Amino acid sequence: MALTKTKRKGTCMMRFDRYIGIDYSGRGLPYERTAGIQVAEVDREGRFRRIAPADSRAATFNWSRSELFLYMRETLTAGCGDRVMIGIDHNLSVPRSYFERHGLRDWDEFLRHFQALWNTKTMSVASCREQVPPYENPGELRVTETYTSSAKSAFNFEQKTGAVSYSTHAGLPWIYELRSAARERLHVWPYDGWEPAPDAGVLAEVYPALLYQRYKRRDDFPRDWPRDAQDALVIALWLNERDGNGTLDRYLQMNTLTEDEKQIAAQQEGWILGVG
Repeated sequence: MALTKTKRKGTCMMRFDRYIGIDYSGRGLPYERTAGIQVAEVDREGRFRRIAPADSRAATFNWSRSELFLYMRETLTAGCGDRVMIGIDHNLSVPRSYFERHGLRDWDEFLRHFQALWNTKTMSVASCREQVPPYENPGELRVTETYTSSAKSAFNFEQKTGAVSYSTHAGLPWIYELRSAARERLHVWPYDGWEPAPDAGVLAEVYPALLYQRYKRRDDFPRDWPRDAQDALVIALWLNERDGNGTLDRYLQMNTLTEDEKQIAAQQEGWILGVG
């Protein structure tokens, strides 16, 4: 799809060259394409487009989780010099109590533990659930989620449509693989620090439901796109807009949090970029 130009009132020195938004889904098997996984990209000038899988033989913008992993790995390790920021719509962690119950010291230890327990790189979330004990408190929230009015718990499997529980349990094992494959280029925010290196590719958790109303009335908003693609787009648009007006660094540094909150986020629970 051709790039669509958006209007920009002014620019400053921008940190990134490309902004990628990903709307994620835990539906089905990891190698099955689903309409729930959509990718949108915005360049420095604010031009946007939907992204299709590279080897797609059909006219589809639907992705499988395995295809998306390969795309993210290639994007982060291609060595083309582009500075890329990726916002993804699933939790990058779970509440701190989980770490305490399982004796996990930090997020990297949690990822190793979680991907071994939830083999969603080869199985469906539903199949894995049959082998893993249920969570004691399915409504438990992370600190960042308590700062929103609508975020749901990653432990809550009762919500079927668009459930963050399914997307989180399907996605985290792939994040483990991505971190292993692209460690030299990838900065996972905020676990690798609140201030990414200038040449790092950055991955952050973003919640498009908080952003959709901001962009849906724009004249250039693609109303013919399905909602999942629009959600991917608003992530990328917000990242580009924040970078362009010089406020992205403030969101990355999150100085509105207390020291205790920043420690919990950086070591265990993570944070939704833009909240707080």
